Amino acid sequence: MVPLSGLQLLCCAAVAGLGLHALFGAARPADATRLAVNAFELARQAESSVDAALEAAASSLSMTRIVVQRNDTLDQIFRRLELSLTDLANIRALEAARSALDRLRPGDQLTFARRGEELVGLERTISLSQTLKVQRADDNSFVASVEEVPLTRHIVSTSGTIDSSLFAAGTVAGLRDITTLQLAEIFRWDVDFVLDLRAGDSFQLVYEQLERDGKIVADGEILAAEFINEGKRFSAVRYVNAAGKADFYTPEGVSLRKAFLKAPVQFSRISSVFNPRRKHPVLNTIRAHRGVDYAAPTGTPVRSAGAGRIQFRGVKGGFGNVVEVEHSGRVVTRYGHLSRFAKNMGAGSKVEQGEIIGYVGSTGLATGPHLHFEYIERGQQMDPQKAMRRAEPGPPVPAADRDRFVLQTAPYLARLGAPAATSPALVAR
Repeated sequence: MVPLSGLQLLCCAAVAGLGLHALFGAARPADATRLAVNAFELARQAESSVDAALEAAASSLSMTRIVVQRNDTLDQIFRRLELSLTDLANIRALEAARSALDRLRPGDQLTFARRGEELVGLERTISLSQTLKVQRADDNSFVASVEEVPLTRHIVSTSGTIDSSLFAAGTVAGLRDITTLQLAEIFRWDVDFVLDLRAGDSFQLVYEQLERDGKIVADGEILAAEFINEGKRFSAVRYVNAAGKADFYTPEGVSLRKAFLKAPVQFSRISSVFNPRRKHPVLNTIRAHRGVDYAAPTGTPVRSAGAGRIQFRGVKGGFGNVVEVEHSGRVVTRYGHLSRFAKNMGAGSKVEQGEIIGYVGSTGLATGPHLHFEYIERGQQMDPQKAMRRAEPGPPVPAADRDRFVLQTAPYLARLGAPAATSPALVAR
């Protein structure tokens, strides 16, 4: 039953009074009036009782919101709030609560409901669409549930022009940094966002915005995008195949992925290029430089340029800490001067393209922190920058999936202003 407000009760009393007046007739107006007045008085008393009960209940319940700090644990938070550690143990005994509360991260929020010194409830947002709720039951035990928070997806479009940086242009276009980073990831095989970016370059994209409780809370997936770099246009569209795997392709269905990344590290500048006649900065002699040096801070992650298997990990002369990855039996990529290696990445380990294999350093014969990167094809060292530019694209959308691809991507490409693939066979690049 839903309790009536005082105003609702007064209205009911008035109606009752009028009904009584009609029932008893004009011959007994005094009785009808008296009954109506009594009804109004009862309604007023009921309103006061309800308001008093609600006020008492509200005044006895306090809410405390905690933002998780670095190195915080649930035990420490309970102690700071002077809450029962027995209650904490009982809550952690609940599987749904334990899995959600044992992985606290800085910035997470916890809301505690208390009545006096007693904990009566606990909430934590697990994700954009899930909230953990813990409540004290009538028998003094706790019950936990994970509630789904409905999200509404809106497809929107935006565009921007590069002035000072990609991230600045993304902010002006209304993008969150994580979406701008995703945009750079999509085109990383074709555009070097450190060396190739120019003022006047532009982009446009079609993407999702996620709404919860009437508020836009996050950006979703990029569905289609275009980037113009020095007048050259690159287009991409997201396609999810029948198995649920998503990837980006050109409007014709050609994979944007290449066999090798354009650069295996986020770098500030190229400090030395491929040069068979370079003067060595440490040895001070003419000594061929058969790789590219990417200057970057110590500790910057180094990623495998392509999929393959680690054939060597260790110390090798002037390279210092080095990792060598074999690709398809004919290409080896070498990563030198590393400060340390990635965990669980030893000789014989399989690696995927873009997987972290080590971190920038200055071990060996190095004047400062940088990555020395080599591309060796059939035993011959090649200019890595030229080799990356001619890397073959990944497999296209299978011909059997063509109709599904066109049907799924055409609406996004239309919003982008790019033509959809309609030919009987996918165009190969």
